[in-house]
Amino acid sequence: MKNVLLLFILSCLSFSCERGSEVRLQIKEAEELIRLEQPDSAFTILKNIANPEVLNDKAFSHFCMVYAGLSEQLSEDMPFVSQMERANAYYKKHGSLEKQVNSLLYLGMAYEEETDYKLAMESYLSAVDLAKIAENYLLLGKLYNKMAKLHEFDDNYEGSKQCHLLSVEYYLKGNDSVNYIYSIRDIGWIHLLEEDYNAALRYHQDAYRLALPLNDSLLLSSLTNRLGITYKEMKNYALAEKFLFQSIAYDEAGSAPTYLSLADLYLGEKKYDKTREYIKKAILNKTPQRPLTGGILYQSYLLEKALGNYNLALDYYERFNHFADSIIEVQSQIDLRKVEKRYKHAKLLNRNTILELRYSRILDVSILLGVLILIGVYTYIRKLDKEKNELKKKQEYTAKSLQEKEFEVQGLSGKIQGIRKGILENTETYKKIMQNSCSIEVAKKNPLTNEDWLSLYGSLKMTYPFFMDGLEKQFPGLTEEERHFCCLLKLGLDNQQLAIFLNIQSTSVDRRRYRIRKKGKMENTRTTLDEVIAAL
Repeated sequence: MKNVLLLFILSCLSFSCERGSEVRLQIKEAEELIRLEQPDSAFTILKNIANPEVLNDKAFSHFCMVYAGLSEQLSEDMPFVSQMERANAYYKKHGSLEKQVNSLLYLGMAYEEETDYKLAMESYLSAVDLAKIAENYLLLGKLYNKMAKLHEFDDNYEGSKQCHLLSVEYYLKGNDSVNYIYSIRDIGWIHLLEEDYNAALRYHQDAYRLALPLNDSLLLSSLTNRLGITYKEMKNYALAEKFLFQSIAYDEAGSAPTYLSLADLYLGEKKYDKTREYIKKAILNKTPQRPLTGGILYQSYLLEKALGNYNLALDYYERFNHFADSIIEVQSQIDLRKVEKRYKHAKLLNRNTILELRYSRILDVSILLGVLILIGVYTYIRKLDKEKNELKKKQEYTAKSLQEKEFEVQGLSGKIQGIRKGILENTETYKKIMQNSCSIEVAKKNPLTNEDWLSLYGSLKMTYPFFMDGLEKQFPGLTEEERHFCCLLKLGLDNQQLAIFLNIQSTSVDRRRYRIRKKGKMENTRTTLDEVIAAL
């Protein structure tokens, strides 16, 4: 025991040094992979570092900068705001101008991810001031571009245009031709959003003219796409069609959004066959990164509505709304995960701080008290073991007793429920429903009467005492037809049986489900109607 405790004290002394050295080696390995143009592997190494906070300020700030650079390159989450604030505070005192600008840039991006746009803008503005002193034109171009997007997000189009113009100016000074052209394109897009089509066309044409000598297919595809959309808004369908097809020719792999733009173009010209054809092409060419589900559903809804296929149009519209609700729900879940991630990180930091204080106290007491601390620890451990064993025995005994009683209650409850369910399944009404759900002909010849439905209500109340009252509370304002539908769900009828029994299409069954879900305010949840009915 004595030797074990001495070894523990020595490990406390070397813990911080060893841990810091290990993390530094991992950062060095990641930098080597970046040099070999393997950013994914480098990011994986950094992401798996459990607690970089053990590093001193210099090494930790270096870790944050490498991690943030890879996050930007790979479109991953930036370091936590608290981490970038610590790195920025260090570089503000000890870093070069370039390091200070980059740390402020990444801090702004971290704030932006946390949707704190005010602090993000303040960080970018501070970075701009330093970048001007350093005459770092490329960073100035990037910073103004990010500020422009923040203004655009806030519908401040004038502020966005001013920032894009400054971005154009600095990218030109920095000889970054590609980003210079993209910034010109973005100014045209802001004019398009403002419905100033002539100005939008002028900027897009200038960008296209400048891009032609570069022979960058992705850049040219983007510009011809914007030209096509601009001409479409100006009702010049011939030129719109020409440039949209050029966009596809430049980048066939990413052509799905352009096919959808062509479908919208032909819809405006009332060429419905072509509209349908290009919706299909958009579906065939979509990618996992750009599934275009919402756009395809909405374009399909507009087409069927224009053709007078109102039932099909309604179906597409409901699916579109459901998809839009799902997107909002997914975004909420993503935001929640980010909050949870931040909370876990803060909790981990707090726990590590407590552990470091505990190690420090043990170390100090060990040095001062020597043998006394060894005896105290030994006695304390023995006492804890004894109390732990006694507590464990009590818990095991209590758990066993509770489990036995729970089994007794569950067995009795199951028998009662089984008897009630057996009574329900032996009623004539139940048998009649099951027969009608198997054959349309039988259902037509022998439909349920009002007396049958009243009998079913009574049987359900006996079998499931709280079902009918719970149904009214969960879904207020149900029609009699909707109440019948919920009772059939309680009996366990699936979609096919419901369609046969009610003599309707499967899509109509889904629409009934949707209307009932809407009355229960369940449109924005993942809980199904069947799950709620089963639980009542």
